[in-house]
Amino acid sequence: MITTNHIAKSSGISPGNLYYHYKNKEEIIFSLFEKMILEWESEEIALEGSNLDKILDQQLKKTFKYVWQYRFVHRELVSLLEKDEKLKRLCKQVFQRRLQEIKLLLSRFESMGILLKLNEEEREFIAQTALLYGLFWQPYLDVLGEKPSEKNVLRGVNMIRMLLQPYLIR
Repeated sequence: MITTNHIAKSSGISPGNLYYHYKNKEEIIFSLFEKMILEWESEEIALEGSNLDKILDQQLKKTFKYVWQYRFVHRELVSLLEKDEKLKRLCKQVFQRRLQEIKLLLSRFESMGILLKLNEEEREFIAQTALLYGLFWQPYLDVLGEKPSEKNVLRGVNMIRMLLQPYLIR
């Protein structure tokens, strides 16, 4: 479990200084989650003139980068959401936006002639599965006791590629 002492130490400040700026751990986590969302959504992915591998690499590496950078939020996300209704609402909105982004990306791949035409059920399955991989890959590795590494990030990226494999136009 992440404590305010962990957060203060990681931030290079004293616990007292941390509480000067934030009332409690939930407020800290909410602020960090908002910061992650702002950073994520301000980082653009170039789609024009790109191929599937380049777009996937950019999007997936972006996802894994933010999950890693804010891993302490993702590690405890479920328990944090149980305690904080405001964070839960925000998280649900963000997850819905990410699902829409993935669906739009899939549609883009279809229009580029890279991906077979998907029905709604297939598009929903791929989008939800890709989101799950992206958001919960790092906590999954933690449970297995695997250390974060470029190799492990690429394993996650390759799993999402494999998810798309049956739908690619050859």
